[in-house]
Amino acid sequence: MNGTARMQLSLLWRMLVALTVLTVVSILIAGTAILVGGFLSWLVLLVAAFVLGILLLPVPGDAYGLLSTVLANPIPIVVATGAVLLPVLYYWPVREEIRQFRAELGESGAPASETDPDIAAMTRRLAQQTAIPEPDVYVADRRRPESYAVGGRLDGTIIVTTGLVSRLSAAELEAVIAHELSHLVNGDSRIMDLVLTPLLVAEHIGSDEPPTRRLLLSQPLAYVAYFVLWALLTATTTVQQLCCQFGIAVLSRGREFAADRAGAELTGSPSDLASALETLDDGRERPSEDKRTWAKSASALDILPRETPAGSWDLFRTHPSTDERIARLEGLVLEQVSDGRDGSRRH
Repeated sequence: MNGTARMQLSLLWRMLVALTVLTVVSILIAGTAILVGGFLSWLVLLVAAFVLGILLLPVPGDAYGLLSTVLANPIPIVVATGAVLLPVLYYWPVREEIRQFRAELGESGAPASETDPDIAAMTRRLAQQTAIPEPDVYVADRRRPESYAVGGRLDGTIIVTTGLVSRLSAAELEAVIAHELSHLVNGDSRIMDLVLTPLLVAEHIGSDEPPTRRLLLSQPLAYVAYFVLWALLTATTTVQQLCCQFGIAVLSRGREFAADRAGAELTGSPSDLASALETLDDGRERPSEDKRTWAKSASALDILPRETPAGSWDLFRTHPSTDERIARLEGLVLEQVSDGRDGSRRH
């Protein structure tokens, strides 16, 4: 079995594992969201029915009929209203959050055609080799070396930072752009948008702060009820988030390997991408941005992870280790030699 076939099987296996985990957890997250939204709606209906009952008290007949109905049917009301409110309270806001962030990321910096025509020409040439429309390319004025690909085959955008451009040679920079183009060809950004959605919904559900001491002093019973609800939601959504992060990590690592291989084949020089990864890994610094923002939004898109977790947290890495990626690229060089190729660059 050749390297490409092994890569395809590995990616298929990773996708099956990730999608299985994410599907199961997504169903559980949706159930949690329905219960939370539905329970809050039931409380609102209960209060409204009680107030309406008082207002209708002078009216002959069963003025408390609505209140009795609400009290007698909590489960159907919770499920029905929760299902209706699920997209309004959670799904639509999360999708809009992802869309806005991707739009801001895709429009950051200045067009490469204006600030660095060589990068624009390089991208155009590589895009022609992949038979996809030329993506927009932006150079963001940031010291930290980063590169991203957002969008899809037909509407892709590649962002590189000035920190990345200044650190890499022309050959290494071309290898990085080929890597990002491979992400666009494979539709990786679109896929990551989908799998990030349940993670962000879980974060939204469990994002409330614990009750304050002021509530404890003024209304002890309300404090206890609020604290129990907060603790249950926090514990539940924390487990859900960890499961989502595991599924995303498994999928993302496989797609990074695939983009490395495709990008190296596109330039014909795996050693250039290996050299770029080594250079960028050596130049990494701890990010100054909010860790939570990047963890949920951009980490899986960058060519290297923003931070390298240690120990058991390797399960949640969005990227393979740089050493492993370099080793696989060096294996491609050996494949070229065994196939009778000299590893020279193709243009």
